[in-house]
Amino acid sequence: MHPVPAIRSNVPWIPPHLQIPRRRPQSRAATPSHDTAAGARASAGPTTSITSGPAGTAQITPPKRVEHTNDGNGTAAEVRNNAIALMRRHSASVSLDESVSPSLVRQSMRSAQPQLFLDFISASFPTLYFHNRFRAGNEPGFAEFIIMNFGQDAYLDSAICCLSSVYLAHLTQDPALFRTSRRMYGIALSEMIRALPKGEHASSDNMLCTSMMLSVYEMYAQTSPDAWVVHSEAVKRLMSNRGTKGHKTGFGRSCWIAFRGFHVATAIYQSEPCFLDSPDWQSYASETMTEDAKKPGEWAAYTIISDKTFMEITKCPRYISETRDILSGKTPLVPSKVEQLIQRMEETAQRLHFLAAELRFCITAHTQREQGITRRPGTFVGPVPEVFPETGPSLLLRGAENIQAVLEQLHNHLDRKLRFRAVKEHSPASTVDTLSDESAETPPPAAPPTLTTFTLPFRIHSEIGDGPSKTSDSDDPRAVIWLDRVASSMGVLGTKVLIDEPPMGFIEEEASRSSPSHWS
Repeated sequence: MHPVPAIRSNVPWIPPHLQIPRRRPQSRAATPSHDTAAGARASAGPTTSITSGPAGTAQITPPKRVEHTNDGNGTAAEVRNNAIALMRRHSASVSLDESVSPSLVRQSMRSAQPQLFLDFISASFPTLYFHNRFRAGNEPGFAEFIIMNFGQDAYLDSAICCLSSVYLAHLTQDPALFRTSRRMYGIALSEMIRALPKGEHASSDNMLCTSMMLSVYEMYAQTSPDAWVVHSEAVKRLMSNRGTKGHKTGFGRSCWIAFRGFHVATAIYQSEPCFLDSPDWQSYASETMTEDAKKPGEWAAYTIISDKTFMEITKCPRYISETRDILSGKTPLVPSKVEQLIQRMEETAQRLHFLAAELRFCITAHTQREQGITRRPGTFVGPVPEVFPETGPSLLLRGAENIQAVLEQLHNHLDRKLRFRAVKEHSPASTVDTLSDESAETPPPAAPPTLTTFTLPFRIHSEIGDGPSKTSDSDDPRAVIWLDRVASSMGVLGTKVLIDEPPMGFIEEEASRSSPSHWS
């Protein structure tokens, strides 16, 4: 882990062009490296409305599902509207004395800022960065692309500053750094709002990367509840609008690799399907996997296993969403459709089971090679360990095992629901309707518990919902590499089903008798 650089000032360097007020030139320093026309085929995403809340702050209402459109401008407008809402809410919480003084702005540390960001990436995401560096091949890596583009766009530069600031503030617990990070966050939102109406900015690599960094910033800073979700949704909409062709090579490809785990984590957090399970994105992931497996590098050997695991994990948020809808009564209970859902879950769980076993085998063999214990290729000595040091493959293994347990729980809940439905349909209570007219005057026996009595409401818990550790101890893993562990597990580390209300009646008894032996 790289040491935290010495802090010569409580305020990191802020590029001169971020001073407010300031009119930026209209011309761009560079054009997007991807095919911007590719984004015209994807959806514009759900509509989000903005209303006034207490004390004049902006409130963001949950996005509603809408039909997909081909309007790329619609995506930019919705991302811009959410940024405006966040900026208004942020501005209401930042007092004037927290503003950055112009005299401090002029204390430029331009040469230090890129290095500080590189230190942030290597210290906060050591596993994700190290184990995916080979994927860039002869091109720059994700962090290097950001530094190369530093100075091109105000929104990217201010996002870099706010992220570096909150990282240092989290480690040092320095209030001045926290205030500076919030100030730079507000500038980043303002610059995004200013740039999004311009077509060359709306679907650019720099805009996509800025949304990613602001989401990570909110995961650390938590300026308001679920603000990180708003930025993550913006990343999803921008990626969808750009399409898979916008992420084939270069910076766009690096952005997809860096943020794909957070897409899964966001989908699980919201109990919504993940867009990366769609056929076009699955095909794109398969193509990327095949290409990267041929690249040189120690970790290229894990590409096939890890990316296949990722492709299966992306399907799980949809299973969670569909199961929740069925158990809550939002979706009508159609036995044939429930059985199809269970079958899909079983197939995914079985594939994950075999992939996890293969991953565990490869990690063991690699560990022994590192220790100088060698046999013939692909073999190892002794039993397979239960616990491995935290590496990209080992964190992915833990995530795969977590999500398998979740699928088993969902399977059991759906199975109970079907059994209860079958028992109810064959219940003798229906004979009440066949009683003679004489007995009609006698009140019928009390009705059995309704279906809602046996509904199993649940919520999903994962590490990303816990937030960062409050400690300033740099040796605490959650203080420094909390998000690295989430991203390396493809967003599912620590995921589990929490039952809000325990099951009642005979369903609980059936649960104690049920055997999971059929589950792989």
